[in-house]
Amino acid sequence: MRFRTLGKGGPKVSLVGLGFWEAGGRAWKSPKGNWIIEVVKKAIEMEINFFDTAEIYGFGNSERLLGEALKRLNVKDDVIVASKVGGFRFYEGLIIKGIKAINRRLARTVDLIQAHWPPPAWMPLCKAIRGLEEAVLNGLAHYYGLSNYPADLVERVLECSKRVEPISNQVQYSLAYRTPENELKPLLKKQELSLIAWSPLAKGALAGILSPKDPAQRSDRIFMTAVKDRKLQEALKTVAEKLNTSKAIIALSWLIQKGAIPIPGTRKVNRVAEIASAADLEISDDLIKMLDDASKQYVTRWGRKYKVLQWLRYVPCSIQYLSLLITRGA
Repeated sequence: MRFRTLGKGGPKVSLVGLGFWEAGGRAWKSPKGNWIIEVVKKAIEMEINFFDTAEIYGFGNSERLLGEALKRLNVKDDVIVASKVGGFRFYEGLIIKGIKAINRRLARTVDLIQAHWPPPAWMPLCKAIRGLEEAVLNGLAHYYGLSNYPADLVERVLECSKRVEPISNQVQYSLAYRTPENELKPLLKKQELSLIAWSPLAKGALAGILSPKDPAQRSDRIFMTAVKDRKLQEALKTVAEKLNTSKAIIALSWLIQKGAIPIPGTRKVNRVAEIASAADLEISDDLIKMLDDASKQYVTRWGRKYKVLQWLRYVPCSIQYLSLLITRGA
């Protein structure tokens, strides 16, 4: 396994991590039993040390299950655990309260706390950043980062940062969604912020799945588009056959070679070793170009500016929270 430092001076994380939305998310049909313990155990065996979750995943259930798994396996400082506070926490007090609850569910101090999406457009952004800074300065988190922040808001965050700077921005990025390459990715590179890629396999569309199996896939236009994209699927198949591996590993390795840290999710223990192998695969320049050419429409297909979850900026915080309360999380 190879590792990379997050940001200018953050922790060293494996080049591929694991996302745990599937552990608590209502949109996924998660298997019963202790599968998360087995997945975490196998990940550690494969030297994957970066695990990501969020307070809204199953309304804290994902964090709780991950925390229990780490406790059962007696894992302490061997891993870097990232979580997120929702954008409805728009000022210091609410953010601190949310992070304290996250730490209780994880039964540990979160290593990287991220702002899951920006606060409402009419709220002062700097107040949210102050809360993240205070969390780090008071030992409630070791580092802080952003999530789903477009380029213009990343610049504003850096202007707000007074005592502690963010180390990362977690955004949607894959062969089927390359919008971050237009403005966001160049800015992150310039400012030395790491790009963490969520949905790196487009919910399975880049891993060989041919039709939707879960509500999360059926409702995702990127998934539905990518599974039907014959040019992209053929390119993935060709490169995978040339390198004697799977489509999923090619899609993850492509991201790694683009400088991102992908965090795919899985509910299957036997896929963890496969995911880990993506960190060690080197794709030649000519094959990277083949993938680039096959997916070039997705640089602008979904827009030139990153807008994922930006509609939430126009929803009052109380409505955001009540919606999550009623649905028991995302």
